[in-house]
Amino acid sequence: MAANKSILSAGEILRNVLASDEGVSAVTSKIFPVVVEDAAVLPYIAYSRQGLDSQAVKTGRPADTAQIEVACYAASYAGSVDLAEAVRDALEGLQTEPDGNGFRIRSCHLTDATENIGDGCYVQYLTFTVRI
Repeated sequence: MAANKSILSAGEILRNVLASDEGVSAVTSKIFPVVVEDAAVLPYIAYSRQGLDSQAVKTGRPADTAQIEVACYAASYAGSVDLAEAVRDALEGLQTEPDGNGFRIRSCHLTDATENIGDGCYVQYLTFTVRI
């Protein structure tokens, strides 16, 4: 029997949302958890959980919030921004219960964004706060 899902599974759910989104898939189908494959070809997305806040409740699982960073890599600055815009469109305001098992994302909102250049590519770092 599989373990019950918690906020620790939020990245997996966001990945599935991004992979099935038409705007994101029009730009890339490459979405990696935590570490990008060495042979990955631009553009691509990497995501990781950056923080977690757990609030105790009287019964059941705690009310959890996580910060998930989604990094959008592309060969050009405009390409990285276009990919970041598609990611934001897919995730901003997300509410979902994908498995119907009681685990649901109550909200997902962009709370920070930075950018950088390195290793021959441009990167847009988007931080989403996810609540279950």
